[in-house]
Amino acid sequence: MVHLNSLDSSISNNASLQEPAQIDHSSLEASFVSLPNRIITRTSTIIDAIRDDNQYASEIESNKVSPATFGATNPEENTKSPDALANYNGEYNKQDFIDRPPDGTLWGWISVMCACSLNTFSWGLNSVFGVFLNYYVSSDNFPGATMEEYALIGGLSVGLSFMLCNVANTLVRRFYYKYVMSAGIVLLVVCYMCAAQATTIVQFIMLQGFLLSIAYALSAGPTFVIIPTWFLKKRSIATGIATAGIGLSGVIFSRSVQAIIDSTGSYKWALRMIGIVCGFMLTLSMLLIRSHRSLQIDTGRSLWGDIRASFTRWDIYRQKPVMYLILWNFIYSFGYTILLFSMSSYATAIGLTSAQGSIVTTVQSVAQVIGRPLLGWLSDKYGRANVTLVVTTLIGLLSFCWWIFVKSYVNLIIFAFFVGVTVGINWINFSPLCADLAGGGDDLLATVSWLCLIGGPPMIVSEIIGLKMERPNDSQPFLYCQIFVGVMCFASVVALFPFREFKIHRILHARRDLIQKKSKEILDCEDRTRLNRYNLLLEKSSRGYIIRCFYPIKA
Repeated sequence: MVHLNSLDSSISNNASLQEPAQIDHSSLEASFVSLPNRIITRTSTIIDAIRDDNQYASEIESNKVSPATFGATNPEENTKSPDALANYNGEYNKQDFIDRPPDGTLWGWISVMCACSLNTFSWGLNSVFGVFLNYYVSSDNFPGATMEEYALIGGLSVGLSFMLCNVANTLVRRFYYKYVMSAGIVLLVVCYMCAAQATTIVQFIMLQGFLLSIAYALSAGPTFVIIPTWFLKKRSIATGIATAGIGLSGVIFSRSVQAIIDSTGSYKWALRMIGIVCGFMLTLSMLLIRSHRSLQIDTGRSLWGDIRASFTRWDIYRQKPVMYLILWNFIYSFGYTILLFSMSSYATAIGLTSAQGSIVTTVQSVAQVIGRPLLGWLSDKYGRANVTLVVTTLIGLLSFCWWIFVKSYVNLIIFAFFVGVTVGINWINFSPLCADLAGGGDDLLATVSWLCLIGGPPMIVSEIIGLKMERPNDSQPFLYCQIFVGVMCFASVVALFPFREFKIHRILHARRDLIQKKSKEILDCEDRTRLNRYNLLLEKSSRGYIIRCFYPIKA
């Protein structure tokens, strides 16, 4: 009977289809009108939800412990609050809520400027290597030396020093951090003085590559963990100001080194000048810089035991968010290094002079001085993971859509400026992102050290890879390098999205917990709406995961 009824229904439906239908124009018009209305309504609902989330975050933030004032002069004052976790919203690590950094104070900002100086007169000196490189190659100062060997010097001084931050931070856990920095300063001066007397390329690689990388790590590496002890909401802008010194060094030394080489006809007094100036400035900066928290930890192990343990903090390294950060930094370091060191070579490759290439490099250095504090401010305002993802995507687009088509001097200068502004996003945010994950204590030391250890090798080999990809006799000699840089940037973006999902999940989970702590009698309509929204966003499904990855709130 059911089948007969179904059949009759089917027949009647077919019959009705064959009859001329009367079109209801008013209902059809209404359906077309209602579609954009529904889209507008849903879009408005999403925007209202995001605005409500940001407002809720501001309300929670206003209830937290206020940061210390600028005039406070006692950096050892403890800012612990027993009720700090009562308003925990998931944006930062819980340790930073229990023992909140003062977000400034006079000594905090002095320490930022000292960190900027330490970076200027240590890692920043890599920006001057191109000036020396042009002299070494043109004068054949080290007979038989190849371009790969020269590229190895630049790679070691950046990448190996980055890797050795693990050892430097291990020493900081055991010894007073200023003793560690002092050893690095002495070694740096010795390296530059002895490099002026080097007669073979092997000696030069050992002094300017291997030993100098140790000096950089010891003298400036501890700043990665000193700055987060002073700042919480302003960590990225503080780190941006500190790392701006890397670009400032190129502005200070590029012209002066070239002038000394031109006047004396030798590179030796240029190296000695750098050693003397940097030794004095590093010593002054080391004496003034201060850490808000003690960095020393009594582990009860020997020094070798501490070093070995620093490489085996599996409780930290196995955490998925740490893996995402490490993978992002590892992949991005390939593109970063090539962009940082290739502007002068690219200028020569498209027919410009060495002097024009030097000016392009100087413009890039000036842009770094401007861009790093700017990116730090944007990261603190709109979220460190958000800005890192946007800027890294932008660099990839610049490589594919602009760099490939740069053929003139003016165009290259403009491109170098934009690259200089944006390329240092990893130096600005990798330490604050680690602090957001691990807090400002011993776990931060382990996280930053491991990220530096894994992120160093790409910096060592990237310039060599770039040289191998160059096609000197082609109309576009850097095409493969440009494609490689763009691909690495987009791949690093993909690697960082899971970290953003983790942070969004932590934020939403903390906000839901805050609402659930309220008694049912005082829950208002807004609280219930938020609770329903957070339950939807936190659902354990692929849909929930994708929504969290792209949910547009500060993270």
